[in-house]
Amino acid sequence: MFTGWLTCIPAVLLPHSLGRCTTANAPATRQMPIASFVRRHFRKKEKDMNYKLEYITRLFQKTSNKAIENYCLTRLWHRLDNDTIKIVPQQYVNRHADKYALTDVYFPQVKIHIEVNEPAHYNSQERIEADEQRKREIESQTGHKVYVIDCRNELSEIHRQIDEIVLIIKNSTDELIDNDSFKPWQPDIERNPLHWKEKKKISVSDEISFNNIEDICNLFDADFNKTKRGFLRRGGILHPKNNGTILWWPSERTRQGWINKLSNDEQEIIETHAEAHKREKHFNEHLNTSELRIVFFYHRDILGLTSYKFKGLFAYDNEKSRPEIGTVWRRIDDKINIELID
Repeated sequence: MFTGWLTCIPAVLLPHSLGRCTTANAPATRQMPIASFVRRHFRKKEKDMNYKLEYITRLFQKTSNKAIENYCLTRLWHRLDNDTIKIVPQQYVNRHADKYALTDVYFPQVKIHIEVNEPAHYNSQERIEADEQRKREIESQTGHKVYVIDCRNELSEIHRQIDEIVLIIKNSTDELIDNDSFKPWQPDIERNPLHWKEKKKISVSDEISFNNIEDICNLFDADFNKTKRGFLRRGGILHPKNNGTILWWPSERTRQGWINKLSNDEQEIIETHAEAHKREKHFNEHLNTSELRIVFFYHRDILGLTSYKFKGLFAYDNEKSRPEIGTVWRRIDDKINIELID
């Protein structure tokens, strides 16, 4: 299943397509010096401990070139004063058909989007109507609420709008807490395979991100050593309790010609190669396969943070797969049973 199109790329634990692998980035002896390993280990531990701080600071740094938006969002965050509430920048949202939107920030626990509309949004009636239509479509498609901060106003009025939104978010959070349905933002748990193993089921809505391939293997009790081939790293291995299912960790980065394209709505992945004969060979090897893939997609998010993020259960798409395009995998479920696929 994994032979015939393995390639080697530098660096341990880098992402790759299913048949590809990685090799240790080490000269001659292919061994990493102990001191270097120890320093890297402790840097990783420190990074894990400070993940939430790093996430928030990067988020607001990202908006620093938009002074008014940055001011509004930082004020809103500080007025909330609750770091168990998760804030997501540039949230992708389907509008309809082939249209989508990216909202400025999104609070997933309470399903609230915030848009900061600077004065340029009101330069024409056409722009105003387009923004209103966009807002209606987002709310209609998602069932979420979109709140707009109108920045044409005086500072005191901007503050009033922000305070209103803060109160709405706080009240929504309190309601969830009272109903015992609030899931606090806890990156240390979201990134811990042992936590999810105890729950036995995972969902895309759980926002699960892992640091490395070994974490993925630990979640499913898979043998991490099977991901290795000498100094190489496979792009996926069999689920230990279901031979028809693969644990797959594709990457958005091109490696040795192999390309994995995750669609904007995250419903499909095109697995392809820049060279036609390799692309066609891989297509023919998987033609009409019943194989299923549990996907943890390796990517660098808008804040520059990297992780293997759970994207759901994917199956071969017979209609869309083409020799000239590549092998297409379509999401068939956004949640799975860890021990055995139902």
